[in-house]
Amino acid sequence: MKNWSFVLKSLLLSIFVLVVMLMTSCETAGNGADGKDAKQGTDSFAAKETEPAERILAENEFTVTLAENPTTGFSWQYEIQDKSAVKLVDDLYVPSNADKRIVGAGGMHSFTFACLKDCETSVLMTYKRPWKGGETAEKRLITIKYKKGDNLFWELEKMQSD
Repeated sequence: MKNWSFVLKSLLLSIFVLVVMLMTSCETAGNGADGKDAKQGTDSFAAKETEPAERILAENEFTVTLAENPTTGFSWQYEIQDKSAVKLVDDLYVPSNADKRIVGAGGMHSFTFACLKDCETSVLMTYKRPWKGGETAEKRLITIKYKKGDNLFWELEKMQSD
């Protein structure tokens, strides 16, 4: 009788643990917190905005913010044309607020650049898998014109991928 009692208690405990595990896994699967489907295309994802920490920019600085999802293996890489004229001063990735409970959800990646001298140059942003032979998904070109004491102009344009 003792053996059956032990087996029954073990079975009930196992069922209880299984039910608890299933209930907690259901919270992150399926719909997001806002009731929308958890699957998102890059277009709807790119339109989302996050609220990174406020940063006061100097007159010679600007920030570019791009949608990124590092869980896919892709990340934004930058290549400054004239490193004596422009440098990266801040690099911040912020997960999407709306998708905190969804595993694999993306966010926004902000890059703050500073102009070090008067210049007309560019920065190439490439969304790619950084390992050798990795594919490129998207390219953006930042065109920069800066004259100290006058103004800073920058423009971000989408480029055709190779």
